[in-house]
Amino acid sequence: MNKTTALVALAALTLLGACSAERVSNFPSYKLKVVQGNEPDPRAIASLQGGMSRAQVRQLLGTPMLQDPFHADRWDYTYQVSRNGVVQEVRNLTLTFQNDQLVKAEGNAIEHAAAELQKRYGAQMSAAQQAAQQAPAAPAQPLWTPDP
Repeated sequence: MNKTTALVALAALTLLGACSAERVSNFPSYKLKVVQGNEPDPRAIASLQGGMSRAQVRQLLGTPMLQDPFHADRWDYTYQVSRNGVVQEVRNLTLTFQNDQLVKAEGNAIEHAAAELQKRYGAQMSAAQQAAQQAPAAPAQPLWTPDP
């Protein structure tokens, strides 16, 4: 009886050890959600404008996750969510400065922020866009505009 139980346990452990993280994630159990990096607020990303100083960007988005010592004019904000070793979501935002002023923003976090804001404020956002089109142009131009 004792040998049988030990053999069954050994066989079960061997079979589970052969499973990859993706297969193990299909078993019904608690899966720990691991969040790494800074998740910037979509409203903060939408507020980025060309000509902002580093201090203004830091106040808006927080300290960047990566500051490359070889490229002092580039800040990278990364965000990743994984469950049970399987990456589910990755967002990147790269900001480029020139003479201590923001000149470029790129990455998939911009599209995600635009989609998130459209989902949250759909009708309100389109009314605000109409009002912005009728208003005179501001001196600082936004780095991106969400798709209608």
